[in-house]
Amino acid sequence: MKKSLLILVACIFSGTIYAQSLSVVSMDRSGDKILLCFRTIDNALINVSKEGQLVGYGMENLQRQNLHWMFPPQLDPYMGRVENYSDNEDVNFRGKVKYIGQTMITYYASYDKDELRGKIKSIGATDFVYFESYSDNSFSGNMQRAGNNNFTYYSSFDNEALKGKFKTIGNTGLSYYPSFEDKAIKGRIKNIGTDNFTYYTSFDRKGYQGAQKSGFQTKFINSIRFQVFP
Repeated sequence: MKKSLLILVACIFSGTIYAQSLSVVSMDRSGDKILLCFRTIDNALINVSKEGQLVGYGMENLQRQNLHWMFPPQLDPYMGRVENYSDNEDVNFRGKVKYIGQTMITYYASYDKDELRGKIKSIGATDFVYFESYSDNSFSGNMQRAGNNNFTYYSSFDNEALKGKFKTIGNTGLSYYPSFEDKAIKGRIKNIGTDNFTYYTSFDRKGYQGAQKSGFQTKFINSIRFQVFP
């Protein structure tokens, strides 16, 4: 009986940790617009920018999203408990979202380093770490880690079309067409993991130029769902 109870508790705990991990990455074809989406215990999505700001939250509606495939994907309203920090709280997070359902969100406070203040510190059991001011200018202030997912970025020494874009998200690598490529495709996503993306170039028929030729719209890679929008 005790053994069964311990197994049940362990399953609930591991499920809670997993629920608050990075679940979805939504991005446009350039990789400039990107949302890191964390799923709560209540199955709501919390959209976070790479700078650590809460951009939005709500319930996923895949049927509508598939019909209107555009960035950013629209979420349905979350009808559960939502609580904000009061006006008596630290100036860096007063008025910000504190709870979405059972999931608590914390932020870096006024006693933290300047470049961290106001950024998300945790979503449930998932903690957030950021590149600090002494890091490369192209990614200083960006998210370095969220839970067990690490992030790297192209630096100021890389090609102009790549600087500041994600290089890895967790265990998945991302590459882009450099600035010397055709004007219709330069800066666009070239690879996500082992998947290659190709596009119609400026030499192709008008109306097709820059449109995606190959590569996925949505795919699970290393337990994260990647979504690529026009």
